[in-house]
Amino acid sequence: MDVVRGVDDLREAILELRRAGRSIGFVPTTGIVHSGQLSLVRQARQTDGAVVVSNQPDPGGSATEEDRLLTLLDLHEVDLVFLPSPGTVDPPHVTRITVDGLTGRLEGASRPGYLDEVATTTMKFLHLVGPAHLYLGQKDAQRVVVVRRMLADLFVNVELLVCPVFRETDGLAVSAANMGLSIEERHAATCLYAAIAAAEAAYDAGERSAEVLRARMTDRIGSEHLARIDYVSVADGETLAELSRLNGPAVGMVAVWIGRTRLTDSVPLG
Repeated sequence: MDVVRGVDDLREAILELRRAGRSIGFVPTTGIVHSGQLSLVRQARQTDGAVVVSNQPDPGGSATEEDRLLTLLDLHEVDLVFLPSPGTVDPPHVTRITVDGLTGRLEGASRPGYLDEVATTTMKFLHLVGPAHLYLGQKDAQRVVVVRRMLADLFVNVELLVCPVFRETDGLAVSAANMGLSIEERHAATCLYAAIAAAEAAYDAGERSAEVLRARMTDRIGSEHLARIDYVSVADGETLAELSRLNGPAVGMVAVWIGRTRLTDSVPLG
C-alpha cells in the first residue's frame, strides 16, 4: 500500500496505476475511519482493479490515529492512500461549487455552506484521482443527491455507486458521531432507525401521503425524551423538494440531536 501526501505525488501514483491498466475505485473519507466507511472500501475492492482512499484527518488527530487508519486500510487491501496536508483540498476555496436548490436546504440550512464545501472538495478529488467509480454511502442521502446532480451537470465521467447504510445490530447507522454518545444516549439514538423503519414499513404497505410518513417518523422520534428533532423530511429523490404525495423515487431523512450529538439517517422510498 502506497501513502502519498502531496498533489504531485498523488498524480504520479495515479499515472502508475493507469499505466498498469487498472480501473480505479475511489472512496473519500474524513476523520476516524469506521466500519461504515470500510464497507465502501470492501465494495470497491470487489469491483475495481485498484482502490484509492483519501482521508482528511481531524486537525487535532494524533500519529497513533494515523497509524490505526493506515493499518485498517492495509488490511482491506487498499492500493493507494492520499493524506493531503491541511489546506490542500479542504476550505477555504476561492472557487466554489453550489448546486442550486440542493445545497441550501435540509443539511444546508442547518449547516450553512457545508454542502457547497462537500461538492467543491469532491470535485477536487475527482480531478486528482480520475476514478472509474466513486463510492458513497446512502446514510448521507442529501450528499448523494448533490454529488449525483453535480456529476451530471458538469459531464464528469465517473460512475457514482451508492452503498447501503451500514448499521449496528440494533439498527443505528454506523457513524463517527456515535462515539460521542453516553450509554443512555446510545440507547436513545435507536429512535432514528425506528423512525425511518416506520416510514419504510408504511410505504411498503401502500401509504403514499408524505404528510403521513413524516408524522410516523416525527411521532417515533418524539417518543424519545432525549431526542430533539432538527428536521424530518420526505423529499423528491432528485430535487429534494418536500413532497405532498409520493409518485416516484423519494427519500426519507431525519436529523436529530441526542444530547450534544447530532445524528442523521435516511431511507430510500420507491
